[in-house]
Amino acid sequence: MNNPILLMIGDKKFSIDEQDPFFFMIRDLLYDGTWEVFAADVHDHVDYLERIHKLKELESEVGGVSGSLFLPISVEEMESYFEEMGLKPSELWHGVPDGFYELAQDKSENESLDEAIKLLDLVIKNWPDYAKAYELKGSFLTEKGMMEEGIKLLLHAIELDPTLVEAYAELGQSYYSLEDYEKAIEYWKKELEYTPHDKFAYFMIADAYQKMGKLGSALEALKKFAEDDKKNLLVRYEIMELYEKLGDYDSAKEYEEEILNSVPYYPGDIEPWAKVLFKNGKYDEVVRVVEDHIKKYPIDSHFKLLLVIPYVKLGKYDEAKKILEEFKHQKDWYLYGKKELFESNLNEEEMSLCGIK
Repeated sequence: MNNPILLMIGDKKFSIDEQDPFFFMIRDLLYDGTWEVFAADVHDHVDYLERIHKLKELESEVGGVSGSLFLPISVEEMESYFEEMGLKPSELWHGVPDGFYELAQDKSENESLDEAIKLLDLVIKNWPDYAKAYELKGSFLTEKGMMEEGIKLLLHAIELDPTLVEAYAELGQSYYSLEDYEKAIEYWKKELEYTPHDKFAYFMIADAYQKMGKLGSALEALKKFAEDDKKNLLVRYEIMELYEKLGDYDSAKEYEEEILNSVPYYPGDIEPWAKVLFKNGKYDEVVRVVEDHIKKYPIDSHFKLLLVIPYVKLGKYDEAKKILEEFKHQKDWYLYGKKELFESNLNEEEMSLCGIK
């Protein structure tokens, strides 16, 4: 035992060493926090069982101990611990490396993609049939611009697990980035077989069809989603615009009327809904709905920018200026993103009066 310390809890003594934290981590990373399954996998090793029994008893005295307390840990350190303990990950038969998968996601967000990839290589080496590791590594590689290698891993992931929707989604995005729109559509449609209510997939399929000049197919995809989600106004706005591009103004007007007679259900519907109301001069209605939404959900304060247009149209220039000043100092990037919206709804004089120009 390396550098043990004696821990006194009440009248009980626990000898703790440097390898105990590793057992907590393995329990959480491979066994979802369950000592019993871990113990079953090492039942031939009396010293491992004794250690697990000790740590279970320790937890009963102090409360649950999370393996995450001992993170971060490098891949090299983890491999060193396995070797030092004489534990072969591949022989931990009932262990499922979901915890390693989640740790790799965390490393990609908080450390680096390279560290995350090294961790996934450890998983692939020891659990070669774990499809999610290939999916996540493939996603990371495509993010780094290594498209061919990434796609190869994503394809292998769905060979191992044909229901892995994340891999289909990433394949769609990868082929879309390569401007292979037919392939992108193929994989997004496959994704929809398993997640039929995935709004993003429908919109991306429609966008890919538009890139190919197939407006009718794009329309068909969006109408299918609109039928599935009766409350979604964003999809109805997109359908309206597609009908306008196709020159079918009567059908476009039908969808415009539907939007006009609706109230946004999803936060993402508020802006397209407001655009239609601006077009029809219903400024008071936009003010009422947007102000009410922000009161209920202050986290959505970015919708305040949508109030600039109706405030100006209603002569409330001071209120409009106040919002613009707030965003100018706090969220300049978002203000810039609304430039086209302001220019299409306000004339030069109005923009000048509220301080946009």
